[in-house]
Amino acid sequence: MAAPMARAQQAESASQQRLRQVMQQARDGGAAAPVPAERLKLRADLLAEGEAALARVDTTAALSAFERAAVILHAADTEMGLVRTYMQSGEYRRALSFGAHTAGAHLDAIGGTALYAWLLHAGGQEGIARQLLAQARDRAPGQPLAAQVEEALRASPPRPLGAMLQPPARLAPYSRPLDLPAHARVVASATLVGNGAAALVPAAALSPGRRYWVRNGLGLVSAATAAPAARAHWLALLKLADPLPRYPVMRSAADAFPGSIAFAVEFAGQPDAAPAWPLLKSGFTGAALDNAGTRALGVEMAPGGLRGGPVFDANGLLTGIALSARPADLLVPVSRLQQAFGADLFAAAPARGARQGVDAVYEAALGPTLQLLRA
Repeated sequence: MAAPMARAQQAESASQQRLRQVMQQARDGGAAAPVPAERLKLRADLLAEGEAALARVDTTAALSAFERAAVILHAADTEMGLVRTYMQSGEYRRALSFGAHTAGAHLDAIGGTALYAWLLHAGGQEGIARQLLAQARDRAPGQPLAAQVEEALRASPPRPLGAMLQPPARLAPYSRPLDLPAHARVVASATLVGNGAAALVPAAALSPGRRYWVRNGLGLVSAATAAPAARAHWLALLKLADPLPRYPVMRSAADAFPGSIAFAVEFAGQPDAAPAWPLLKSGFTGAALDNAGTRALGVEMAPGGLRGGPVFDANGLLTGIALSARPADLLVPVSRLQQAFGADLFAAAPARGARQGVDAVYEAALGPTLQLLRA
């Protein structure tokens, strides 16, 4: 826990440091100088403005509104809005760092702890998340949110419901509006490839005559269509109508070897089309299953999860895609994907890279890990 959190603290930007200073000044002077009613009204308007901007995935406007509200009063609801704005922008380490501050500085606001714990859980740090929630429940036994989040994390699959989706402690991203049929739902995880213009998805999730969309962990969406005859290794290639931003995910120069560190990222299963943050699990690459390089995944994934998401090595480089199989989940390595679908699917990485913390791997995965929606 210490190393990822140290890196999260280092990821703090100069603007966030200035924001901390302003909020510290507001807190220090709050007891002696109560905030005038008109300033509190302005603050409430700014919070509503920030939430509305976040709901339409306008993170620039949301950040501006929440920062202006933070200048008026040092409060947990403002800070939770900022944490979620950082997440919606793809800045997981910054969100984690500021979430730690919010949870620690506002022990009376259970939402700050709930949000911070969910971010830790999503990024593969389940033990610390459960510990924080247990402490919050003991500290405020009358607050239902901590118990609801604890119960959600014990579920298979874990997903936020009901009050956990209400601001200011909303435990999920927003999504750009989609004109979806009422029966549309998320059916698999997928991986963004081809300079953001295509996605590799489990072939078993596709059916003739259906409509498809993909959505990443930042709420960005695109309609998708299956490329003719583009299927291999239990995967299919979808072309995106509107290319999604290609985040700097680079492939490993060599396939993962048995026993090497692996980080697998995917979305939890769900019966609807709601947006969500993906979940990261860590483990060790399994044994080779054939001469072509397919391996056992070796990462214990959450029951009910949706395979099809990316798998990264200790350097944060893409090593393949996870797929459901019996008796064990599979890792289809990058080398096989390039042979089947083209060498330009992934960017090449330097020969040697620095080892990445789990927080950095998760942040890099928010953009290329996709939900596959089917109508």
